[in-house]
Amino acid sequence: MRRLLGLTIVGVFALTAAGCGDNSSTTTPSTPAPAPGTETFTATIAPGGTAIHEFTASAVGTVVVTLTTTDPPGTLLGLGIGIPGADIGGCDMTKTIQTVPGNVGQLTAGVEAGTYCAGAFDVGAVGKNGVLVTISVAHP
Repeated sequence: MRRLLGLTIVGVFALTAAGCGDNSSTTTPSTPAPAPGTETFTATIAPGGTAIHEFTASAVGTVVVTLTTTDPPGTLLGLGIGIPGADIGGCDMTKTIQTVPGNVGQLTAGVEAGTYCAGAFDVGAVGKNGVLVTISVAHP
């Protein structure tokens, strides 16, 4: 019984000591910065349609957009990058190209830290059944 009482008293002192300290500084939780990386998305584009993906660049650097696959294969599409807005599918594209799928990035753009969008759009080659696309966006 004496041993149990001794352990209880030691525990109380330990908790009391842990509670004492310098409370003059406070820690404010911070929101982690977006991490650089590669985002891949898949969508179906209808005739005259678009597939847009929004992403956040964490630093100054280069964004590389790749139209990796289309189904039907080899479909010619527009590929673009820009800032979220009211234009093509909700993306004000500042740089566009026409391309077919490939393994190497088809579109690059220098960016600062911030929110951007990238995607593909029909340039008149999408058939009545639409086209399934996979797009990769590598960003800082």
